[in-house]
Amino acid sequence: MSVAQNATLAPDLDSDTGAVAVLGVIVGNEAYGVPLASVREILVPPPMTEVPRAADHFLGVISVRGEIITVIDLAKLLNLEVVDDEPHGRMLLVDNGQEIIGVAVDRVIQVHRLEPDQIEYASAMSADLSDYVVGVGRVQTEPTGKSDDMLILIDPVSLLGE
Repeated sequence: MSVAQNATLAPDLDSDTGAVAVLGVIVGNEAYGVPLASVREILVPPPMTEVPRAADHFLGVISVRGEIITVIDLAKLLNLEVVDDEPHGRMLLVDNGQEIIGVAVDRVIQVHRLEPDQIEYASAMSADLSDYVVGVGRVQTEPTGKSDDMLILIDPVSLLGE
């Protein structure tokens, strides 16, 4: 199975039920889910080199173990209202199928295993969603299962393939 297939919420290979593992992150005031199969590493943001005249969402480049990696600001890329100008709390190294890209997020929540009945795919919704959104996942926030939070599930292949 290719990274691109994993990135678009293909079930885990070890799942009998078709569950999908996603990494929950906070960006602005929203909770997003990134397919865990596409996340290579989570870092405290290292020193970054800015690139003059780059697009607004392009933060710069970093060096990780000798490899130069492009870093984007997920909030700016998704045109979210930036609530806090504080530096980003975490950086995800995400494989978009062609290269590893750094994605700056405010914080990482946790890994969630979403069963098929917890995911509503964008193709089944009538809402006009971004091309980056695969769907919405319902995550239980209480052990009793009485309360659900929503994760907006994004596709790194379409998001970072630009």
